[in-house]
Amino acid sequence: MSTDSNVRIALITGAAKRVGREIALRLAKDGYDIAFTFLNSARDAASLVDEIKKHGRKCLAIRADLMEPVVGVEAVRTQLAGFSSRLNVLVNNASIYEPSSLGKTDVAQIRRFWAIHVEAPLLLCKVFAGQLRAARGHVVNMLDLLAERPWPEYLSYCTSKAGLWNLTLGLARELAPEVTVNGIAPGVVEWAKDMPESEREKYLKRVPLGRAGTPEDVAEAVSFLCGAGSYVTGQVIRLDGGRSLT
Repeated sequence: MSTDSNVRIALITGAAKRVGREIALRLAKDGYDIAFTFLNSARDAASLVDEIKKHGRKCLAIRADLMEPVVGVEAVRTQLAGFSSRLNVLVNNASIYEPSSLGKTDVAQIRRFWAIHVEAPLLLCKVFAGQLRAARGHVVNMLDLLAERPWPEYLSYCTSKAGLWNLTLGLARELAPEVTVNGIAPGVVEWAKDMPESEREKYLKRVPLGRAGTPEDVAEAVSFLCGAGSYVTGQVIRLDGGRSLT
């Protein structure tokens, strides 16, 4: 267990790959020891632990199924307790993304979305509220522009992200004044591998900055909210190159 009272601890859910991984690496570079959750990506999780340790930071990988929030959050609480008694930053990044139109979705899928996007973040904030308050810490929730502009083909997914958006606002009031709570709502920051080039070009025509975002862009925003942006709370950053304006 870390005993140095000057060491800052960040917990990122779903961080073995993609955006979560970049967030973990950026916060490690910012001087945080890192704990993160993963589910099926054991090889990626192991390589992330190694990479973070190369930055001179301690790292803990926690296998937890946050689609079973009560069990998953308890696994996080138990394992993190052996790593550190403190927590400075919580990033609720874990997510699933599946087609979920009105005609094709079912109760089981709706509940999976709600569990990982709303219930798990809420329970994690409940469990770690004391540590976050003591550290005057920060919570960052990963949202989606689709929470405001839902696609019918992803109706259940969009609804659950809208729930997390609302939770962000409520938690900002609940955890003030000690803890800041904000959200980041990206546009495209990683292209789907099967997205045709024509569709990518069509999307970019509606982005004022003329390019897709990157996982590094998201990580920079998280770093800001956990550092220089410490007077910002209850806000959602639309990290979309201006797409939400068009």
